[in-house]
Amino acid sequence: MEFGKRLKKLRESNNLMQKELAAKLGCSEKTISGYERGERSPKKDTLKKIAEIFDVSVDYLIGAEENNSLFTKKDERDIAKSLERIMCKLESEDGILAYGGEVTDTDRDLYRIAIQNALEVIKLKNKEKYNPYKNKKSPK
Repeated sequence: MEFGKRLKKLRESNNLMQKELAAKLGCSEKTISGYERGERSPKKDTLKKIAEIFDVSVDYLIGAEENNSLFTKKDERDIAKSLERIMCKLESEDGILAYGGEVTDTDRDLYRIAIQNALEVIKLKNKEKYNPYKNKKSPK
């Protein structure tokens, strides 16, 4: 995917208008439109700002790296924190993993995978519910 399409997808998935992104970058709305149509290319420092705004790498912006994740880095950190908090509760003395005897490492791993999958599904459902136009993957 070329830079312009990638920028537009990121901007729309973050519910930003061209005018709002232009204000964040200190440029005009016409400049953003030019980027998105492929008529203009941003300078290196502008690319870095765009990457920071959308929490992606410059490599992703220019197409050198594919990122098919529906989650931002913040989403992934939130899921990881929630997973650790839940696992700690489950593994505590009065947690469910202590109920009924010994839990093997394999059992523990299966619980972790199941809970992580559940947290990811919940995160996606909430994104769809509260941001219905955000995070829609376009068909390839």
